[in-house]
Amino acid sequence: MEFNIEKHSSTPAIKQIEEQIKFAVMMGIFRNGDTLPSIRDIEKQTGVHHSQIHKAYLALRRSGLLVLTRGKGSVISTATDSPRLINEKCFKLSQKIISRTRQMGISPTAFARYLSRQAQESERKLPLISYVDDTEEIAGQTAAEISNLWQVHVKGITYQDLKSAASKGGPAQRFLVNHIMCEHVRSMLPKKKSSIIPVEVRASELTIRLLSEIKPDSSVLLIHLPQPSHRLRYMIAQLQQLVKAPGVRISSTLFRGVSAFNNLLKDSRYDYYLVGPGVRGSIPRELRNNPRILLIAPQLDPTSLEAARIRAGVVI
Repeated sequence: MEFNIEKHSSTPAIKQIEEQIKFAVMMGIFRNGDTLPSIRDIEKQTGVHHSQIHKAYLALRRSGLLVLTRGKGSVISTATDSPRLINEKCFKLSQKIISRTRQMGISPTAFARYLSRQAQESERKLPLISYVDDTEEIAGQTAAEISNLWQVHVKGITYQDLKSAASKGGPAQRFLVNHIMCEHVRSMLPKKKSSIIPVEVRASELTIRLLSEIKPDSSVLLIHLPQPSHRLRYMIAQLQQLVKAPGVRISSTLFRGVSAFNNLLKDSRYDYYLVGPGVRGSIPRELRNNPRILLIAPQLDPTSLEAARIRAGVVI
């Protein structure tokens, strides 16, 4: 893995390394179980002191993206907490409820149905678990996917609505967020007792296939939201690796609204337009089937999602 470190950037080298590893995971360059480059190797490549690189790795461990193992180095892994403890708590609680309903002369099975209806209504009014993302469309779609897998209500909210949602709920709220934005979301709620739970979001297999099918010598334009220059250069470098065809040129431009995007589509200099998740929600649906527009679609990582389920207190 080649790092692109801007020595004079306002973003510290520690943060640049951290962000680039997160993006490499998102693009599928690193997968669960892969070993990261050693701290010494990164120091030789970038000139960043090993103590700084170690701090970046520690930050990634805190965010739940990797484990540091003596003798094996740093391994991409979302550590899954044992579900045994939460199962034990649920068993003890259920036994108390069953015993109490019997004492009251109520059928435990009938009460379980009643309790289920009341619990569902409670979670609709005051969601316990929310998924946070850039746009309402992506947040809602991802929340619905998780809801279906976990069989609980998960609400989709945007980053803009996060503080408002947190203020309306209790201290037991859980906010699921993709690993790239985890620290940003945590910084938005410094005094809240709400749990911020990271989940790994990767480029989908369809996205990787679309990139691999770009024709040789094509000109590709990446449409993006405002990004630090070091992050943008690294994104383009990694996308270039996923494009298999020779001679492909990738440049970039800021998304400046739908009308500006329509004008870009008329520009004969570009054969393809890469649109990331942050911009995707702003692209009209009628344009999304245009063969020149390649949507970088996110995909939840199953291993990471299982760890998040346990941390969120969801029993299956």
